[in-house]
Amino acid sequence: MRTPVVLLVLLAVASHTVAKPKNRFTRYPSWNTKMYPVWKDGDPRYKDSWKGGKVTFNVENDSPTLTGAKVTFTIDLEFPHNQKVQPDGDVVWAEDCIVNGTKFHESEPVYPTQNTDWEAVFPDGTPIKKDKNPTYVFVWKTWGQYWQVADDASSSLTIGTDDIPLGSYTMDIVIYHYRSKEKFIPLGYASAQFSITDQIPFAVSLDQVNDIVAGDLRFIQNRAIAFSITLHDPSEYLSNADITYNWDFGDQSGALISRELTVTHTYISSGSFKPQVVIQAVIPDKACDPPVDTPTKAPDTTVRAPALASALPLLVSTKATGLSVNMAPSDAEEDNTEDEASTASAASAAQETPTVAKTPSPVNHDTPADSDAATGLAAGAKRTMTLTGRATVVVVAKRDADDPPSDDDCVIYRYGSFCTGIEVFEGIEKVEITQMNNAVLSTPEMDKNVLDITVTCQGSLPKEVCSVILDAECLKPIHTVCNMVEPSKECQLVLRHFFNDSGVYCINVSMANDVSLAAASAKFNVEMDSGVSSSGIIAMLLGVLVLVLVVGIVAYSYKRIKSYRPLKEDLVASGGRQLGPAQSFTGASTFWNLLNRRGTIDNCPLLQDRPV
Repeated sequence: MRTPVVLLVLLAVASHTVAKPKNRFTRYPSWNTKMYPVWKDGDPRYKDSWKGGKVTFNVENDSPTLTGAKVTFTIDLEFPHNQKVQPDGDVVWAEDCIVNGTKFHESEPVYPTQNTDWEAVFPDGTPIKKDKNPTYVFVWKTWGQYWQVADDASSSLTIGTDDIPLGSYTMDIVIYHYRSKEKFIPLGYASAQFSITDQIPFAVSLDQVNDIVAGDLRFIQNRAIAFSITLHDPSEYLSNADITYNWDFGDQSGALISRELTVTHTYISSGSFKPQVVIQAVIPDKACDPPVDTPTKAPDTTVRAPALASALPLLVSTKATGLSVNMAPSDAEEDNTEDEASTASAASAAQETPTVAKTPSPVNHDTPADSDAATGLAAGAKRTMTLTGRATVVVVAKRDADDPPSDDDCVIYRYGSFCTGIEVFEGIEKVEITQMNNAVLSTPEMDKNVLDITVTCQGSLPKEVCSVILDAECLKPIHTVCNMVEPSKECQLVLRHFFNDSGVYCINVSMANDVSLAAASAKFNVEMDSGVSSSGIIAMLLGVLVLVLVVGIVAYSYKRIKSYRPLKEDLVASGGRQLGPAQSFTGASTFWNLLNRRGTIDNCPLLQDRPV
């Protein structure tokens, strides 16, 4: 029974050891832990390390990085939502608020400026050479080496990768905030993964005009495809390199060697193809450059003698901030740097190393491709294709120091490759508007001008046809209609459009199927018929008949309603004396006499109340 008990005890101790929080940074002997305390992950003091909430960190880098190039890291501090960063870097309250019972006003500093009458130093004691004492100190650590940067809420670090083995690495960062004289408070830890590769990182994009679905790797025959390469070289390590691109489009058309980033190719038959490209970069070796203070200009007397494989990298550059770098092969670390740049330990550089020379190597097709971390583009970069490159193997050959270097000794060869599969289909190659007929269609409601458009196509048959009617300048769309169609085998369609107004119009007809799109345009004039139509004549006749009917009804009604009055003799006698011969009859009385027979009877003397 002792054995199980002992095992349980050991397991309990092991689990306790695994669960115990650890520091991400080794407690170096030279570290000023009083000024820069080192807290463990999960320390409860982190909750109160910043007033008003938690500060988060956004860390990025531009890897994958070609070996020998520079890799850049950036970090941005993101403060609580009720705070904002001023242009001068100060963090103030964005609004009036109450935090832990204390009221703060808008634009009030979260941490007012403290006494800065002291000489700021980095955690390892290196003086910070800046005009003012820093607000934040970032300590970056990788490869057993650390860099110290004094900066604002956003900072960056750029380091070289010379003589660093290929693979993936982790950059750890601890962030300190200046709180009071000789006192910095850690805000937390952050980390970022980055990779170093010996193959050229790049991306390839394939584009074709009128491609229905971009990025689906389905294209149309007899139409040019643009193959564009985007090199991932943020540090411009390849800026002076001689780069060639060897294309094979997979259709037995032969190889194309170019120095241009974009080439075009047209597939004249349908099917599946595998285009591929091999990139070769011939990079000048800086080790062959003559020393600046050397009067001779003959670089052929210089033989490169790089440091041992175990040597640590040099700090390359950073932006204008206070910076210090330190390294050590063990837990102990010593300061060997200045503010803006630093070099490796003099002891490491002074060690004797064998003389080596780099020779070019072809693409090793037997070497497996690197992992995704070593070949993929950095987060946020444009990724159009998967990079499946195979890199060169650098062969190191020993020789005597007195041997003169060859031409290949002063250049470095790097390679990269890409391959993908595409599908090429027969598409709608051409669309033509062959005929346009204009006619008037009469309806009971109104007349419409009808335009029949005959459209033909070549190549594969379309599934959808869209027509867009535009103004006379062919700029402003007026009407758009799309329909699913089943054209004849000859690929001929008749499209009918109705117009209510005359004028000049443009029409754009497009035909599409699953893989292709083609269009044609034309300008036409619509003229409405200026003559009177049959329906207009009928309407006019009906109007005249209605008018006559109305006049007749009015006349008849007037005759029936007006009462009859006999003519008196005195009235007639007086009227005869007063009325002249020109005023006896008027046009109105004549009209009424024609319509009313009673007028004729009244003029008869037999009906008057007097003797005849």
